[in-house]
Amino acid sequence: MRFGALFAIFLGILIILSVTHIIPSFAFTIEIFFAIVFIYHGLKVFRRFKSEHMGSLIFGGILVIDLLIGWNIIKGFRGWGFWELIVAMIGSYIVGWGVVTLFKKSFKLGKAPSSTRQILNMSRPKEFDELDIELDANLTKVLLMDNTSNGVDANVSFDRMSFNGDLKYDMDKGKGIVRARCKAKSGVSSVLSKSRMNIEVNSEPVVRVEATLDGADTVLDFSNLNLDRATIKTSLSRLSIIPSQLKDSIVDIDCEVTSLNIRAPKDVALSILHEGELNWSNFNNLMEREKGYVSTNIDKAVTTCQINVKSDMSKISIDWI
Repeated sequence: MRFGALFAIFLGILIILSVTHIIPSFAFTIEIFFAIVFIYHGLKVFRRFKSEHMGSLIFGGILVIDLLIGWNIIKGFRGWGFWELIVAMIGSYIVGWGVVTLFKKSFKLGKAPSSTRQILNMSRPKEFDELDIELDANLTKVLLMDNTSNGVDANVSFDRMSFNGDLKYDMDKGKGIVRARCKAKSGVSSVLSKSRMNIEVNSEPVVRVEATLDGADTVLDFSNLNLDRATIKTSLSRLSIIPSQLKDSIVDIDCEVTSLNIRAPKDVALSILHEGELNWSNFNNLMEREKGYVSTNIDKAVTTCQINVKSDMSKISIDWI
């Protein structure tokens, strides 16, 4: 606003000077005005090497030359008329496009654009006996696993131009709560590599997970976590789950058009109940039961993971590690 006010004062003075004949005419004043506008816009070429900036700079220079001819500072030349200036403006932008196209890769003009990358970090000591983790992500790579140091370490990395994200931690009566979110903005459809969410949790507290994933590439490694229960809703995603070896657990999965891979440690038994359409790629070490499948190691396993799958056109595979 301050710049606009100063420019209005300057333009008003030019108009007054044209009326008092200090400046040749009102048309001359208008030409000065447009010369300043085009040069101001053209100088942006030194920050961003774009054809419209180059064209504005060239045409601004032409207007300045025409003004100098009109003021008799440059003599021996005839000034340009209105339509000649219009044609000169068109030519200026054509030349600007050509110059930028030829030399854009050769010249690094101005400052590099500031990064739009944002990284949110959070680290807390093991000050809780229970931990609830809430994940909400789409078009994002998600990793959840154990650590051996702090109670919880987390980070969310994304491009602010394409995503909104936040990372929060709360304590409630000895229970920790982590909320991590990374959501693509409207219209963003293919930027999976530009956003990541990593959560590392201590293996001692009892952990509960609630995750909403849309178009995400996710690995939930519960193998060294005291997982109690995980509730996962996902669509158009790739999801890999490694059940807990430390505690009997329940994993509820509501998946739609999702590739689901369960990588089970050999000392963990699986009990799988499913509802809906599910395409099994293999039945490794599984026995069919009335309402689903159980693994052949059900009698000797250290822990059991009950997996309830509600599926719509999803694919499931079982690997033993």
